[in-house]
Amino acid sequence: MMRVARTDPVFITSSMPAIATPPFRVRFFLLLLMGCSWAALCCLPARAEESAKKLTVPGIDAADPAPELAPEPEHESPWFVLPAMINVHPKLESEKLIEELFNPAMRLLAPGFRDVRTIASLRDEYILWTPDLAIGRVMSRHWAAYIHLGYSAGKVRTKSQDTSMFLMPLHTDFEIYRSAAYIGLCADIFPWGMPERRQYHGLWDRLRHTKPLIGLRVTETYASYKAKAKCGFTDFTRFLNLELSDRWWVTTFNANLGADIPLNKQNALALNAGYNVACTQGFDFDGAAFTVGWKHYFK
Repeated sequence: MMRVARTDPVFITSSMPAIATPPFRVRFFLLLLMGCSWAALCCLPARAEESAKKLTVPGIDAADPAPELAPEPEHESPWFVLPAMINVHPKLESEKLIEELFNPAMRLLAPGFRDVRTIASLRDEYILWTPDLAIGRVMSRHWAAYIHLGYSAGKVRTKSQDTSMFLMPLHTDFEIYRSAAYIGLCADIFPWGMPERRQYHGLWDRLRHTKPLIGLRVTETYASYKAKAKCGFTDFTRFLNLELSDRWWVTTFNANLGADIPLNKQNALALNAGYNVACTQGFDFDGAAFTVGWKHYFK
């Protein structure tokens, strides 16, 4: 019976630099700062309106009966909800060791062995989509602020049985699981103003009033992964049995370019493309992101 040394960390993580995870108090302070900033931004318009009501017009006594005024126009709500799907392309460089070490070793033992699939395989096939939900407020016609959150998880498993160089069947079972939950603070800046909230007629009318934007994001993510690898000629002659796992808190910054395409008075199609930069674990989490969303304004 051929025995192969168990090199658990080598396949997945041994070549990656050790990077310290930010302490809990730093993450707590960051989330607290994001919450306070959001509250302050939302209160600014309300305070401005309250101050405006206190202004008096010179020459008119407050005790005099109020003159008849034209009815005020209906005010549009500044609040909106933005469900979206994000196609992410993280680097996932730690998974390259599987391609460089695990797959060649298995092909050496069994020439007909096919490479195992990983999360990076899904990324390369453009099927890594993350659901995202945002709630925000229009601060002025030139910018909006909102909080977004989301969660995604997925598992890829590859099982195979191939004839080995010893003319015995080689059984392999490889599984990798990743998950990520996040919350963040966002701002969209419209240099030429937001699309007008009105009814539109036809495709050309909507495209002609599309407005470009610059987006900025800061996001706190809790990410985890687990990998399992089993190889052997039978259940009793298993020469490889690995199980690795890890988890991190990751702070990422994102800058993107996009556009809002108006659909009608209360809805718009939101598109953007940008790049994520992680403060830690950048070799896995840096990467491009493409977003398609539906922005709905409340009445």
